[in-house]
Amino acid sequence: MKTVIINLVLLLWLALPAAAQTSAYGLPAGAQVIETQGINSPRHPGRALILWMLNPIKVPRDNPAEPYSCPEYTRGSYYRGPTRVSLVDTVSHRLINTVRIIPEYQEGSDSFDIPYQIRQGLYYHVEGVPQGQEGKPAIMWLQDYNGDGRAWEFALFDAVACMGLPTTLIGYSEFQDRVIQYPVELTTVSGDKSSTATVFWVDYLFSKKPQRPGFWRYRVDYRGRAGSLDAYEVRYLPKEERFQARLVSSGDGP
Repeated sequence: MKTVIINLVLLLWLALPAAAQTSAYGLPAGAQVIETQGINSPRHPGRALILWMLNPIKVPRDNPAEPYSCPEYTRGSYYRGPTRVSLVDTVSHRLINTVRIIPEYQEGSDSFDIPYQIRQGLYYHVEGVPQGQEGKPAIMWLQDYNGDGRAWEFALFDAVACMGLPTTLIGYSEFQDRVIQYPVELTTVSGDKSSTATVFWVDYLFSKKPQRPGFWRYRVDYRGRAGSLDAYEVRYLPKEERFQARLVSSGDGP
């Protein structure tokens, strides 16, 4: 009975206007709620994710009739500004923790672009419009990205050019009872040199279908742009709630 009541409270909270959600959880002045999404956790009922931005600017496409440029494939018409994802307890009205969305490839930048209208059939989920038409995306379209059997994660995508697609994964950790941005321990091998670093954005990773739950193997060919052939192998480590990846970068073909 208690679980039923908590779930009812969650549904009522999700139906609240964005301004009421902002006020209830003490988000800072200028915070604009973009989306909310409930989490059905047996261990921690009444959890929800809030995607919000701080004083975002609204950037519509210059000419909606024109074809998309490469960066617009993940932007369309978008909000730009500091971007956050918070986990809240909808019963006690408590903000549990917040993750900052910081693009690692834009050093010193605390800003991200979140589409508010974009074509269906690209990287973000868009319902209610025909293939190729624009509509409102569901950014927090929760899926089981890491293969742990729970659809509590969503990906963010950032096409900065016609090649290269940084991707990151955000999700709910029931073990930690926190929202987390999943780290990736990336080992890069190029010739006889090797280096390892912990990163949060990996090229194309979460736009690719895994070969099996929690395991990816794919290639990205930059050689036509005087670059390298990059071969990725990535696996999810569920006990550590992180990914382990190996990138072999070469100028030679397969």
